Amino acid sequence: MPSTKYLMSNGLAFFEEKDMDKLRQKALKGWHLKRFRCAGYELEKGECEDVIFNIDYRTLQPNEENEYFEMFSYAGWTHVCSSHNMHIFKAKKGTVPIYSDVESSRDKIVRLAKSLRIAVAFFVGLTVISWLMMTLTSGFVQNISRGAFLITFVFTIPAIMTYTATYYHKWKQGIEK
Repeated sequence: MPSTKYLMSNGLAFFEEKDMDKLRQKALKGWHLKRFRCAGYELEKGECEDVIFNIDYRTLQPNEENEYFEMFSYAGWTHVCSSHNMHIFKAKKGTVPIYSDVESSRDKIVRLAKSLRIAVAFFVGLTVISWLMMTLTSGFVQNISRGAFLITFVFTIPAIMTYTATYYHKWKQGIEK
């Protein structure tokens, strides 16, 4: 039996709670989150445990990491893995959630939207540039531009959808900014 397996994410911007519950269900069966991996999670086989998972979105400077993880540790949360500005924690069932009040939930959504804005602008810019090159050139350059356009387009659409989801969550919670 393999000691690791891959679990596809439903999309954290859309179904964060569903993903965290899936990780909990897997932990109950002895599959533990090891790390983020290409639109999903890598799990490793171990002992069954009844834990809950929570995610925080925060860009950390190298000198902030220890204090940040200690703060969660004092609240009963254990850092599991991080990727870029996403950090997943686990705790025993019944531990107070990381975002237990409306204000902290709003802050989390605002931080997520801010970091996504940069990614969306980057992908939209690349898509527009490759589209312009594809339509204004010919021959070999046009063929390369067409390929670049298709690749950037594949990344741009999910990025825009994810960014739109953060605005939906902001609207749902009544966040002004």
